[in-house]
Amino acid sequence: MKRRPLPPLKALSVFEVAAKCGSFVKAAEALFVTPAAVSHQIKTLEEFCGHLLFERLPNGLALTRHGMALLPGITAGMDNFESALALVNKPVAGGGEVLVVSALPSFAQEWLIPRLVDFRTRYPDIDVLIQTEYRMADLANEELDVAIRFARAGFDPSLRADLLARETVTPVCSPSLMNTMAGTTDRRELRQFTLLNSSVRMVHEPWMSWDLWLEEANLKSGDFINGPRFSDPLLILRAAMAGKGMVLGRSMLIHDHLAQGRLVAPFRDWIKPILSSYFLVTTLEKEKLEKVRAFREWILECAQAGDQVPAPASEPLVVALD
Repeated sequence: MKRRPLPPLKALSVFEVAAKCGSFVKAAEALFVTPAAVSHQIKTLEEFCGHLLFERLPNGLALTRHGMALLPGITAGMDNFESALALVNKPVAGGGEVLVVSALPSFAQEWLIPRLVDFRTRYPDIDVLIQTEYRMADLANEELDVAIRFARAGFDPSLRADLLARETVTPVCSPSLMNTMAGTTDRRELRQFTLLNSSVRMVHEPWMSWDLWLEEANLKSGDFINGPRFSDPLLILRAAMAGKGMVLGRSMLIHDHLAQGRLVAPFRDWIKPILSSYFLVTTLEKEKLEKVRAFREWILECAQAGDQVPAPASEPLVVALD
């Protein structure tokens, strides 16, 4: 396809900066060049267009009507150039690619990291950089390829969001606490445990606090020992594994601990769904990247390979999630 001749890209870039700065001197400072160099590029563009683009004033610059007509398209073009170039992977040491994943610390440690060995085996040329954080990720403007977040559906149309697995919650504890109630399914036995609590109140997820569980078991607040509160899911799970009490465990975070016997789910039918789930999120542009496609296919396969809901175990007390 034959295109019309275009002016030098440098002249277009200088024009955009000068228009935003309102001064050749300020534009020169922003571009680390001389004012004469800026003036030369603007003159080149004006000669190409056949119109003056700036009105030179004693106290600065003002765009002419031709300059005002040109600026929005130039700015949009520069933004498109930047977005397109962001999709081209820069070479890294060793010749591989780097996939940058933003994930919640609890999910990264309890579920993602133990499985990354498999990803590296399948895709040895893709290096994974995990950034753990709780804040919202700006996938469009930050150097992130994908983010894994605990949320509900209904993401921005500019994003591609894939559900990893439906989430449930159930009481879990260390096997060391089970000496006196092996195999019980009596919910009233909950009174024997210290209940570990989260200090982060999830008002939209009522089953993530003990209130409804106690009510369903016909227990009152005075029937149990109220344990310490934790703001971090990692800490509360570690406390449970150390035998400090019973915790409400989300299925993906406790999956491996149940399967390997570090935690047990004594009330085998007492499982509740929650509305939030883990999603893999990326932009519509970045989902086209080969490294993102590979990671997406791999993590969805891992997450959906088996039932995430604790199933009755063949051995007493141990609930396997295979």
